[in-house]
Amino acid sequence: MSADMVRFPARRTTCIWIMGPEAEGGWLVLAGEHGWSHGDYDAARDEARWMARNLGLPIRRKEAAP
Repeated sequence: MSADMVRFPARRTTCIWIMGPEAEGGWLVLAGEHGWSHGDYDAARDEARWMARNLGLPIRRKEAAP
């Protein structure tokens, strides 16, 4: 998947977020207090699906602001 992981403050996990694309073209997958960056949407979606199956959570997508 991705080697880049970003730690966020602890919070209750209710879904897996796919966010992007960012200005640099990357995508971010968020699950609770952890985030993973991806270079393309397909990789982000695959990771989000894997986490959603294993955590029993839905996936939500948020488009980056223009």
